[in-house]
Amino acid sequence: MRFLTWLSSLTAGRRSRWAVIGTWLLLTLALAPLQGPLQREAADESDTFQVRGSESLEAKRTVDAQFTRGSEMAAVVAYFRDGGITSPDRDRIAADARAICRSAAIPSLTLVGTPYGLVCGKTDPLDLSPGGPGVMTSSDGSVALASALMTDDSTPVAEKAADTIRSIVPPPSGDRTGLRAYVTGEAGFEADRSEAVKGIDDTLLLVTCAVLVLLLLAIYRSPLVALVPLVVVGIAYVVAGGITYALVKAGLTSASGQTTAILIVLMFGAGTDYCLLIVARFRDELRRTGDVGVAMTRATERTGPAILSAGAIVIVAMLVLALADFNATREMGPILALGIAVMVAAGLTLLPAILATVGRRAFWPVVPRVQAAEPQPSALWRRAGRLVARRPALTAGAVTLILAAGALGSLGGRETLDFSEAFRDAPESVQGEQVIAHRFIPGRAAPVNVVSGYGAKEHVIAALTSGSRTPVQDMYLSAVSPPRATGRSELALASAYLRMNPFSDEATDAIPELRRKARAAARGEPLLIGGEAAEAYDTREALGRDTRLIVPIGLALTLLILAVLLRAVVMPLYVIATVILSFAFALGVSSLAFTHLMHQPASDQTLEQFAFIFLVALGVDYNVFLLARIREERATRPTKDAVIAALERTGGVITSAGLVLAATFSVLMALPLESLFQVGFVVAVGLLADTFLVRALLVPSLAVLLGERNWWPARVPELLSGTRTKEA
Repeated sequence: MRFLTWLSSLTAGRRSRWAVIGTWLLLTLALAPLQGPLQREAADESDTFQVRGSESLEAKRTVDAQFTRGSEMAAVVAYFRDGGITSPDRDRIAADARAICRSAAIPSLTLVGTPYGLVCGKTDPLDLSPGGPGVMTSSDGSVALASALMTDDSTPVAEKAADTIRSIVPPPSGDRTGLRAYVTGEAGFEADRSEAVKGIDDTLLLVTCAVLVLLLLAIYRSPLVALVPLVVVGIAYVVAGGITYALVKAGLTSASGQTTAILIVLMFGAGTDYCLLIVARFRDELRRTGDVGVAMTRATERTGPAILSAGAIVIVAMLVLALADFNATREMGPILALGIAVMVAAGLTLLPAILATVGRRAFWPVVPRVQAAEPQPSALWRRAGRLVARRPALTAGAVTLILAAGALGSLGGRETLDFSEAFRDAPESVQGEQVIAHRFIPGRAAPVNVVSGYGAKEHVIAALTSGSRTPVQDMYLSAVSPPRATGRSELALASAYLRMNPFSDEATDAIPELRRKARAAARGEPLLIGGEAAEAYDTREALGRDTRLIVPIGLALTLLILAVLLRAVVMPLYVIATVILSFAFALGVSSLAFTHLMHQPASDQTLEQFAFIFLVALGVDYNVFLLARIREERATRPTKDAVIAALERTGGVITSAGLVLAATFSVLMALPLESLFQVGFVVAVGLLADTFLVRALLVPSLAVLLGERNWWPARVPELLSGTRTKEA
């Protein structure tokens, strides 16, 4: 490729390499100040977990636009004392409510109510009726609920409200008299989730860098070679983060804490691996020539096609996510694709420029010297090569059986994580929700919002509260306001409390029936059902649609890229099949581990989709490195010999790359959110299976078995560089 030849000369040139380094440093200095603003933008996840075009989102927007107080967010304080709330406790509750009213620290605060009356704010008399959102006392007298309502339901407001109220009320551990208080409700939930993702990026950066330094030191035994890739990836991450913030401010995308966390893991994992390929080839070339510039030019030129192809596969797979209806998935795709694109650019320009400048000293104290003969592969990879060459059918069959057996672990299925299971350790809001659920209507913590035409409200309420099969124990009409917009019929807003835990699968399953009954009762007038349970249902349905769309498109595009790269059809087909098999293995083994070892029988709704995309994209990504070397070796020898030579010569560096990436994703397991823990675990297991079973044994064995048929419909493959001569 002429472009790579030119690029290799540019990055290794005595003067031009300084221009390359200077350009990247200027970009870093210009974009580094945007990292803080990006994290602040990502902290607001108000709309991250919504579904585009869903009924629950339409209900939320209708309430915001048409009702005076909009989508109110409640901070619920659950006061608890064993043996019952006392008279001094009631005085404390009233004093706390007055302090919250006087604090003036909560934006858009509309009212504060206690079990004994409204303390501040204006409300409809119905707001204080039994079962309503204002006040309640448990039947055993041990729990009293107070509420603070806000019209702004954004994450920053939730954080401010929760922090302010928690600084006033007794702590969950109890005050000196033994009275406990838990701040929960939507504001408490949102604040605790935000707190869980705060500092995630800093934690990930520190842990990831520490893990990578240790691995690179173990692999190369050189401090400089361990640090240079991290410097390159770090610069690329700063540049990608700055560009992401610019796109967010331009309104072209949005960012969440989940997205920025995975961006770090993906860029540092995949980016370090791209750097490893160049570093390993640079070391090999230094053993062939005394000219550092020539060695660097050859290394970049010969690894460039594989890195470009591997990066293209990941970029395409990430961009496909932009087709999703689920906001968290859709926003993640373009940002991750941007990160990989910047990383590939840095790997092919900045890294060669730095290595060409440092020269052989980069490998100190194990400095490579010019050698007359090719270094021999390690004993481990020679044995692996002999096994594949002598018994390819047995090896392929054994590995396939292992992977298939592991895949059976997911046959039993798993429940969906509810809110109380979303954290590794239950925060205060979850503890409070559990206190309420044990003593009140379970649905009290998250009511279902019903928006209907004003004239149909009685019919809708009657339909939802009648019949033994209806999962609504009490319907409470919390607000009725004329619409702000003109030219439309008036609307009514009601809240419904479910009999079951509103965060459970049972509540999610009840939403279609609720919508059917309410829509029939509305008799053609407007009808929308929203709230937490409705959002969970819409999310589940959207993820199913997204998976059915994203998976086949992603696989088809990946297959196309592989076919273009290899100029063949057969090899891409079985490579894709083996990666899918390793994904099934990872999911099955992880399911068994989660259920029986970690006693967590539920999974996040996005787990399978994210794990599939990452494992297929990255699994194929690293198979490209082996396949590119097989094709290179095939130019001068039969396919069987080419496969063995490629396995022996690249086994060490490709396995190191797989270990680096698996270790990087496993860093997600250190985070407090169960969803990220599970993604990290499944992807790490899948990458290890792909590294040691699929890429090291299964793919080479299949390639040996198929022989020249690997290259159908072509007869003799050409080198990726466009020549037919073996490297010097």
